[in-house]
Amino acid sequence: MNMMHVSQLYKKNIRFYLLLTLIALELLMSFSFLGYIHIEPISITLAYIPVLLAGALAGPQESVIVAAVFGLSSMWKAGAHYVLPLDQLFSPFMSGHPIESILLSVGSRMLFGLLIGLLYMAARQMRYTGLWICVISFFGRFLHSVLVYSFMGLLFPESGYHAGSALQGFVSVDNLAADAVTTLLVFLLWRVEKSGHWQEFLRKLEKARSLPGAEHYHRLSLAVSILLTVCFSMAVAVYFVDRIDSVLSQSGIILTDSNYSDLIHLQIQFVIGILSLMTLVIIFLILNRKYTTYMNIEAKIDSLTGIMTRKAFFQACEKELSAVLPEKEISGYFIMFDVDYFKQINDRYGHPAGDRILKTVAQELQKIFGEDGLAGRVGGDEFAVLLYLPISREALEAKLQLFLNRIHKIESDERRLSCSIGAVSVTVSKTAEDYYLAADRLLYMAKKQGRDRYVVGSSEEAEAQ
Repeated sequence: MNMMHVSQLYKKNIRFYLLLTLIALELLMSFSFLGYIHIEPISITLAYIPVLLAGALAGPQESVIVAAVFGLSSMWKAGAHYVLPLDQLFSPFMSGHPIESILLSVGSRMLFGLLIGLLYMAARQMRYTGLWICVISFFGRFLHSVLVYSFMGLLFPESGYHAGSALQGFVSVDNLAADAVTTLLVFLLWRVEKSGHWQEFLRKLEKARSLPGAEHYHRLSLAVSILLTVCFSMAVAVYFVDRIDSVLSQSGIILTDSNYSDLIHLQIQFVIGILSLMTLVIIFLILNRKYTTYMNIEAKIDSLTGIMTRKAFFQACEKELSAVLPEKEISGYFIMFDVDYFKQINDRYGHPAGDRILKTVAQELQKIFGEDGLAGRVGGDEFAVLLYLPISREALEAKLQLFLNRIHKIESDERRLSCSIGAVSVTVSKTAEDYYLAADRLLYMAKKQGRDRYVVGSSEEAEAQ
């Protein structure tokens, strides 16, 4: 596989979904116990892990973006009345120093994302990349702590924290366990991203993306799904806040303005967590649909020539022919193509040379007839085209002659490469098999007349032969 092609695929297509996945994961961890595990006597913070994953799997730009989301989430959580005074320093609404709080909450995390991204980028250029990935991942939490405490000491010196505060508990069981889990997770995902199976998966997604309208459809469905989820989730949140207030009022408990504000604050966190989970599910469904789309298309495509297989071609023809009414005039042509003396080419030059010729013939068919019809490989060296759009006989013959001229330029041996062609007009609602048999008779007329030519006629003329 061309690794450069895979790299371009990753940047153009998968990177978008990877970034969206990591943002959703960051929000989900920030607003749930997945990012802050408190089970006595263990207390582990893991919300910084998506930032590390962004740096290891993508680059500095992605790690900075995910880190900014991390900081914004932290800033939002600090904006409630029930949080500790020290935590309120992260909120521009609660600290009394909005600029300093934004720098502390968001600025320190973005700097963390930038440094982590640059470190991982440097590791990818060094020997023993896997080892360096592990080292950076293990010390990622410590680097995050150093930056946050440094910003606290610089912006809020009264807090009593400084860079050295990060050393407190550095070798505790909780932190070492978190560092070990983080290192293992980042390393395993990095190895998966480098594996041949993942690269093959990316190749298939890229082929699905290249289908007309496929990428637009997937991104549109993602946007619509997220929009609907946001609207419905907000409706549920408003309903529950109102119902909780009503239940408490009936019980004689009157909420103060700050209580009501905190209740809404918590409900919004709940909604963001649900939306993040929904986004992860939607991304999984979209990637699964893209992969399934590719597999369905691959089953219908001839692996050698890249055009439809015999079965897929005839199925597509039947669908198009079902729209042809008996009273219509000529609406198109069914055309058969056969490479002249192909067996001799295979016997003399080998199958690789024959395969190259078949690929080139298929490419020329697609170039000349692909926009106006269907093309398929119906036998070893036999191809068929259904022109389902109205076309005059003169225009058809011009296309056929152009095809022959191009075929003549294909390098083979001392004999000029050529094709015999039979084309039958589509005038009534017959089956694809009927037109195939009629065009095949005209094709053999072309062979009897000396090959390297085309014979155009009607079904009646073909049956008379």
